[in-house]
Amino acid sequence: MKMERHPIKGQLPTKDEKVILEGTFRGKYRVLAAFMICCGLLLAAFAASAVWLQKGGEWLDGFGSFWKGDGGQPPTSGDDGTGDVTEPVTDADTTDGGPLQAPVIPEGATPIVSMDLTAPSLGYGYIHNETPYKPNVDSLLSLDVSSASVTEEPLVLILHTHTSESYLPTGTAYIEGAIGDAVYSRDEEQNILAVGKVLAETLQQKGITAIHCTVMHDDPTLSGSYTRAEETVESYLQAYPSIEYVIDLHRDAVSTSQGEFVRAVTEINGEAVAQVMAVIGTDCNGTKHENWQDNLALALQLRAMLNQNGTGLCRPVSLRNASYNQEMAKRALLLEIGTGANSVEEAKRAAVLVGEALAELIYAR
Repeated sequence: MKMERHPIKGQLPTKDEKVILEGTFRGKYRVLAAFMICCGLLLAAFAASAVWLQKGGEWLDGFGSFWKGDGGQPPTSGDDGTGDVTEPVTDADTTDGGPLQAPVIPEGATPIVSMDLTAPSLGYGYIHNETPYKPNVDSLLSLDVSSASVTEEPLVLILHTHTSESYLPTGTAYIEGAIGDAVYSRDEEQNILAVGKVLAETLQQKGITAIHCTVMHDDPTLSGSYTRAEETVESYLQAYPSIEYVIDLHRDAVSTSQGEFVRAVTEINGEAVAQVMAVIGTDCNGTKHENWQDNLALALQLRAMLNQNGTGLCRPVSLRNASYNQEMAKRALLLEIGTGANSVEEAKRAAVLVGEALAELIYAR
């Protein structure tokens, strides 16, 4: 056995000093010895676990952030897929060479964050309800929302109360300056008009005659848009009494409590798709609106269809106190397709899926 150097003098012990190699430790050394043995066992177990966790140079999921020298912070909700708010991998987040480097956000700029806003843990029947009403979701999901007859006459009117609501270029990581300046545009290839065109074309392909109104209702200002849109809807209903469904198409704007601008997105068939939300008005503001529950039924059934097979495309329905001109038609929806942080391409992909689902509901009878 190799002799250890004297702990105090730094030399081998003399023959007069007792070196205990076996047997029982003296009382004053027992605690120290036990402590040293435990430390040795703990270190051995720690080393073994590190070898076990490492696989081919890549740390296994769940512990990687503790071992990679990233500050020792565990994954946050969303990064590990366990939270309701997630950050899916999309075509704007990756390249052929792998994940993109985190962009450097200039001082004073507003970062863009990708999130899933469908809140699946709240259940299929959850409604973001701002009203005193308590709708029976199961009953509304079974209500007939189809058309009595589909003919060549116009059946669907698509318009935009806020026509200049627009989107950002694909892959935008941040906004410099005022957000409003970046997400409002008269460019019909980048604003909500481009999305409405796709929705109308999709319905037409399904044999449903849809009219796409391109009137700029927020010109010259956002103020008064709903009054101008009301006049437009009234004129179309008078000209085409066959219209049963009126879709007011918008894009949303969502920010986090930290001031980040939210891109509401999911991934379907390997492509990034903007998430959708239906806003349903009621008579709580005093408007005579007897058919709001029919509209809510349509919104709930559309959401169920868009989210079938776990696609995570449609956010919870938002039930509001205002009517949003929805009292004017037999069936009316205000649909928010994406947010200002989405790209117009992502919103168009969503419009195709919305059109296909809406057509199926119209033909359901």
